[in-house]
Amino acid sequence: MRPIIVWFRRDLRIEDHAALFQASSEKVPIIPLFIFDTELIRSLPSDGAAFNVQAEALAELSQKLEGLGGRLVTRHGTVIDIHKSIIREVEPAALYYNRDYEPFARERDIRVEKLYHHAGAQVRSFKDVVVHEPDEVLTQHGDPFVVFTPFANAWKKLSHPVPFGKPRLITTPPLAIERLFGAKELGKPMRIPTPAVTGGEKAARRLWSRFLQSGIGAYSVARDVPSLEGTSRMSVALRFGCISVRHMVDDCTKALLDSPPSGRDSIRKFVDELIWREFYQSVLYHFPGLLETSYREEFDAMPWKFNTKQFELWKSGNTGFPLVDAGMRQLNQTGWMHNRVRMVVASFLTKDMRYDWRRGAAVFEEKLLDIETASNNGGWQWSASTGVDPKPLRIFNPTLQSERFDPQGVYIRRFVPELERVPSKFIHEPHLMSPLLQKEIGCVIGRHYPRPMVDHKTASAEFKLLFVATRDRYRRSAR
Repeated sequence: MRPIIVWFRRDLRIEDHAALFQASSEKVPIIPLFIFDTELIRSLPSDGAAFNVQAEALAELSQKLEGLGGRLVTRHGTVIDIHKSIIREVEPAALYYNRDYEPFARERDIRVEKLYHHAGAQVRSFKDVVVHEPDEVLTQHGDPFVVFTPFANAWKKLSHPVPFGKPRLITTPPLAIERLFGAKELGKPMRIPTPAVTGGEKAARRLWSRFLQSGIGAYSVARDVPSLEGTSRMSVALRFGCISVRHMVDDCTKALLDSPPSGRDSIRKFVDELIWREFYQSVLYHFPGLLETSYREEFDAMPWKFNTKQFELWKSGNTGFPLVDAGMRQLNQTGWMHNRVRMVVASFLTKDMRYDWRRGAAVFEEKLLDIETASNNGGWQWSASTGVDPKPLRIFNPTLQSERFDPQGVYIRRFVPELERVPSKFIHEPHLMSPLLQKEIGCVIGRHYPRPMVDHKTASAEFKLLFVATRDRYRRSAR
């Protein structure tokens, strides 16, 4: 019998895997395929740590497929060349895969589908990366939403798909299998010393179970406090598909029924965060040009500044603003950053330093283990006030954010050790310590820790003036 190719990409698991589940029900040989795409690998700026997380997930996926009776077939090369080779080798009956909605993936998948159609093979793709696809959540006029709340309301009204569960036993015909590649084999330098997570389905399930049992009930409050384990930390698992978002939403629905009234708002708030992910997937799907341009196109004329030395200070966490610096150092050390802090560091780069949001997005693309292009683009444009957002101007005061969400400086001290002995009274503005106190605690500002690189009040006022002037100039020219 001619086999079915199940092409794994960002869905590295066997449970609740739409394409694998459907293929296993056909009772024909299955070839689970993963391609180390040399074109994509060359283009990705990702730190080597991300490729090691992927390798961990692939190693576990391989074991789990063997438990089903199959084998993971791995190949290294361009996607088109590998698929051509597989078609020649096995003359498949069909290609099954789970859809991806980002511009690069959509173009790639169209080219691959043509190969299989030309070879007389069937192609079936499935919804798996999201609960509801971009074309399923539309306005009454059939247009895409560009505001989150109405998108979320429409999303919630749809009937949510039920998880598929485990696939049936499968068989895989004998084929050449290449070894799994991590950062070293792929030539990707690993600069993140202590990655925040381990890849794989088992680790994702364990983390999710712990959050459901002890974290989700307090999520609405704890999620904004970076010193607490108040978030789910499931974003990396979602990026690599080590757990399905369909499964997570189903668990949240069940938890709402079993939870006391005091915990239900927190569960709903967490589901809203999952919906934000799908909102940004939808926005980029419908407006693929946003990878290069602002949604509010008038702000492509914004007079952004740039200074290499200052940019490096921001990247390394040496701006003189403790919460900003703690966030960037957490990113550099672990490949992850607390969400509240992400908003603060992004606002600081775009509003205080007045740097183009695309520069910040590129840094996150390199460092974040949980990077999803749509969410990264949407989040940075939201922070820069250039994106799909009903409120055009939002500026975070990094000191006030620090005082509110890390009042005792627990998070700051964890990632900025030179401030460890700074009294809590000064932890958010250490430059206000007296020279005598600085010497006494061994933290001399300007020597052990930098002075603030900008004055927030002045910088934010300047940004507001330029923002309004840029907007008004565009409106006059459009008349």
